Parts: sequence; C-alpha cells; structure tokens
Amino acid sequence: MARRSLNQRLAQLIQRAQTGAVIRLEDRVIQRAIGNLDDDFTELVRRTLAAWTTAFGNVGGDATHDPALRRILAAVRSAIRRFLAPLGPRAQQALDDTLTDAVMLGASQHTAFIRDATGNNPSTPLPRPRRPLRDAAARVRGIVAERRDRALALLRPTVAHRWSHVLTGIGTARGALSAVRSHITWVVGQAVNEGLTAGIRAIGARKLWVAERDACVRCAAYAGLTAESGDDFPGGLSWDPRQRGHGDPLPAPPLHPNCRCRVVAWQDEWAEPGVLPFPEALRREARRSIARGFSLPTESNAARIRAARELLRRGANLPRSVEAYAATAIAAGRFATRSVPTGRP
Repeated sequence: MARRSLNQRLAQLIQRAQTGAVIRLEDRVIQRAIGNLDDDFTELVRRTLAAWTTAFGNVGGDATHDPALRRILAAVRSAIRRFLAPLGPRAQQALDDTLTDAVMLGASQHTAFIRDATGNNPSTPLPRPRRPLRDAAARVRGIVAERRDRALALLRPTVAHRWSHVLTGIGTARGALSAVRSHITWVVGQAVNEGLTAGIRAIGARKLWVAERDACVRCAAYAGLTAESGDDFPGGLSWDPRQRGHGDPLPAPPLHPNCRCRVVAWQDEWAEPGVLPFPEALRREARRSIARGFSLPTESNAARIRAARELLRRGANLPRSVEAYAATAIAAGRFATRSVPTGRP
C-alpha cells in the first residue's frame, strides 16, 4: 500500500474512529453528572418570570424595596442551591468511575494504531490512572462551588432589583453546567492521552502530536511535532502571532478545555524512503487547515485570519490554489466557509 494511502488511513483512524470513541465516553460521563439540570434551569427561568410579572406587571421596571423581590430572590437562591449541591460530588464520582476506562481506552487505541501503522500486533499495556488524574477529577467540586457562590452573590436584593439582573444570576448558576462539561472533557482527554503515552513508553517510541482537522490555531501549530516519550512538547506555540508565547511546556494534550488532540507513537524507521512520513503529512494538513480556515464557530475569525496571514508570510508550501484561497480570505477579512468538508481526511 502506498504511504499516502496509509497516511490517510491513519489520520482517519485517529481523527474519526478513535476520537469518536472518546467523545462517546465523554458524553456518558456528562449525562451521568448533569442529568436533567438543563431542563431544571429552563423551568426555573419560566417559573421565576411568571412570579416576577405577577408581582410587578412587566419585566422593565425596578423592584427596589418591594417585599415581593425578597421572596422571589429567596426562591431562586434556594433552587440554585438545590440544583448545584449534588452536582460537584456527582460529577467527581462519575469521573472517578471512568478514569480507568479512559486510560485503558487510550492504551487500546495505541495498540490499534501500531497495528495499522506497522502491521505488528503489540500487547496492550495495562496502565492505571495516576494520582494527578484523581486530583483533577476532584477539582470539579470547586468549579461548581465557585459558580454557585458567584450566582448567589448576584442574586442579593441590593444587587438584583431588575428582571435582567435576576436572569444574569440564574445564567451564572447555569454556567456551572458548561464548566462541568468542559472539565469532564479535559479530564477524560488527559486520561486517554495518559493511556496512549503508556503504550508509547512501552515500545520505546517517540510521541507524535495529532490535532483535529478543525483544530484551533494553537493546536494546529503542534500538529506533527514529535518528542521523546519522557520529554515535554514546547509551550506557547500558535499560528496566531498574538497567541504565541503563552503557555508552559506540556507532556501531552489536551492543550486547552475541549481540546481533543492526542499523541500516538512514531519511529522514523516506519517511514518509507522518498515518501512523505506521517508526521510531515500531519504538518502539511495543519497548514492546509489554516489556509482554508477550517475551524469551529467558537474560534475567533480574526485569529484565523491572522494565522493565515502568518502562514503565507512564513511560506505555506501548499498548492497555489490553496494559497490563493487564503490570500482572498485575508483580503476579505473572513473565510467564506470554515467547515471541514466531508470526504477523505
């Protein structure tokens, strides 16, 4: 099989099949931790709005010094305490119960990658979650508590005397759910990469950073980099000059919350003479992603434009049509589309 076809197959294995398995694991933990709390907060807003309009007639006025305000805020604060009190412990328990599965998922995915990359069938290592992973899982309690306390402070009668203030307070409390989701994704990603790293150490290979196809400008700068199994990747890389230089060295992804980058094993002798090695194929694909603006809607368009400009300045080494596309987007100040097309990775 040609190396290019193998590169495509390896990328598809990592970025689709294996990343999909990690996402499904994250989703199970998130569902167990959060349950129906989104619906509970939606209902809290509905009931509170009804109480507010009954008491004050509309949502545009100021309810300062009205006795009904204290009753409404007391009910909202009580509901927030009731919703969030079990969230931290439940999220920590859900993570604790999943860490071993996540580490073993990484180890088994390492074995599958080696099988596809080399044709060998190594034994799957049996790593266990290290203490830092347990500590990271435990931090979810503090994350929930911080948002709860911030919300309760916003819902004091001296602060919240308009409907918009009340809505802000409830929204701050509801933000604990997003924070828990992000933390679960972060911890599960760490655990999976810990299992992958254990497998890499077991065979004496180097670590190879694999980013998602729509990775952010920071993660795209790491795509295709290698490091010895006991060494760190450099900190502060980014295709966006404004984001460069911020961050410490790290042994493996995730680089940031909601990052689904990963490390896989690599040895230079796996490359065939005269054919693009897999690390360089990943670097080329990352440059193409920057030139095409492939990214999630949550990432700043300005950051993608700055990254594309930096890519062309440094020399993209891409087909003329791709470089011309990037230049057109830079001139327009935006990419016509930022979605990764379906098809081969």
